[in-house]
Formats: sequence, structure tokens, C-alpha cells
Amino acid sequence: MKLKSKSSLFQNIITEVDQQLSLIPEHDSDGTQLEDSMSFDTYRDSLKELTVTTANGKKIQPIHTSLATDLVHDELATRREENGTRS
Repeated sequence: MKLKSKSSLFQNIITEVDQQLSLIPEHDSDGTQLEDSMSFDTYRDSLKELTVTTANGKKIQPIHTSLATDLVHDELATRREENGTRS
């Protein structure tokens, strides 16, 4: 994806969020869909706790709980749509 923004901080956030989302499994170790699993909070929190460093060295956590929750749900729903599986 080509971004219009030239902000390296924004690009770092996008890269880190993309990496975290790509690691989320659709099912937990018991085969339960992640949305219905006790593991959901772990993956949501991994996004919420994502830390990036600004150009002046300040560490920030740009993702809040509701955005992290929505991102995980959207990632899983989009994968299932693309694979033609149950949402």
C-alpha cells in the first residue's frame, strides 16, 4: 500500500500494527474462533500495548482499547470473507 503521508512515525505505526494483525490466528489452540475465545484479550492487548518511538525519543502507545478491539474484529472478519468462511 502506498501512503501519501511522509511521516515516518505514522509509517512506523502502520508497519507495527500490520505486523501484529498478521500474527493473529483465526482460532485458539482448542479450535475455538478467536472472537469467542479467552485468548481474544491477549491479541487485543498486544495491539493496545504496541509502543513506537518518536523522532525525539519519546515512547508512545497510539492504539487505545476500543480501536484495538475493532482492528482485531475487522482483521478476522476480512480474512473470513476472503476465504469464504463463517464470520
